[in-house]
Amino acid sequence: MIEARPKPGRQTLFKLPQASPLSHREKIRTALVAGVAIFLTGWLASLTIDGGGLITLLASMGASAVILFAMPHSPVAKPWALVGGHLISASVGILCARWIPQLWVAAALAVGLSIFAMHLARCLHPPGGASALIPVLGGESVKVLGFQFLLMPLSLNLAVMLAMSLAYQRLLLPKPDLAPQTGLSGGRPTERLGIQTDDLRAALAEMDEFIDVGEYELNEIYKLATARAFRRNFGETTAAELMTPNPLAVEFGTELEEAWSLMQKHRIKALPVIDRGRHIIGIVTQSDFFRHASAKQFNSLGRKLKELIKASPTVTSQKPEVAGQIMTSPAVTAAVTEHLPELARLLTERGIHQVPIVDARGKLAGMITQTDLIAALYRNMTGTQDKHEAQ
Repeated sequence: MIEARPKPGRQTLFKLPQASPLSHREKIRTALVAGVAIFLTGWLASLTIDGGGLITLLASMGASAVILFAMPHSPVAKPWALVGGHLISASVGILCARWIPQLWVAAALAVGLSIFAMHLARCLHPPGGASALIPVLGGESVKVLGFQFLLMPLSLNLAVMLAMSLAYQRLLLPKPDLAPQTGLSGGRPTERLGIQTDDLRAALAEMDEFIDVGEYELNEIYKLATARAFRRNFGETTAAELMTPNPLAVEFGTELEEAWSLMQKHRIKALPVIDRGRHIIGIVTQSDFFRHASAKQFNSLGRKLKELIKASPTVTSQKPEVAGQIMTSPAVTAAVTEHLPELARLLTERGIHQVPIVDARGKLAGMITQTDLIAALYRNMTGTQDKHEAQ
């Protein structure tokens, strides 16, 4: 007997969605903060307003708590969205309750018009739809208040919720750093060539629908997804596999002439500066030499550089004499376990040409340059092509 094949989608109709990516710690924290916010809102309102119930604490504040504390970066969680969304929607609801005697018609128009008004005022906040319904369905106790409802209890509820939201974002949330780069003339290479803020805005406009995610989250999702795809395509190569082991290094007291000679002899552009335990305390580069040579004209650079690296014959000196006096400190370093995508991102975003690699004890283990990264990328790319051709 042949069993009938289920229709597409039949087995997944009641399938649970994927679990939230939030950690259990974050879920518990948002739940606790939301509960505290609702308690304070109701308690403080009860000190001013008599009657309790809906007259004191609006049910729509519960929906706002979910958005403010569980979705804090959402566009609908912004202060103007919270305040404007509730006040505008409640005003629409009051007018519909006064002018339209048919209950369900008034309710439908209150919600529909409030959504349109929130779009126009750029303060879309889903719980505003509930605030629009309260004057219509709240009974005589709410209707008697009229526009006083906007002041008490709505504005009082909003003031407490807004204060709790701002305190939560300031004290418990990481500070988003979204620096828009709109041109190709400035910014880091990853910003000039990657997706920019204006690109995100244009893409959202082309979709012509409301997306409940902010630009900061979109940028972070893009960067994390790009790094993940990069790692998948180019393997799990680590710094330990790419680095030049046991690189040349100098100590704080190494004379400038010796450090410069090492760089010229071995054709390298940087030397890690280490202590007696081989811990990195800085890095000295060709740029550090040129900077301290105080060259103002190209034709005098060679002479000024010679004056800088030449050891002073006297005990005292008016210029730097050792590597530690011109080094860049602290030096940007990476761990031996760092993967190729993170190393590439580190060098491009910091604008550096080489990075010292440290082991688990923080000691110098190797050095990676931009040339090493380019060679690794080339090997991985050609290796991937060879595999495809062999298949």
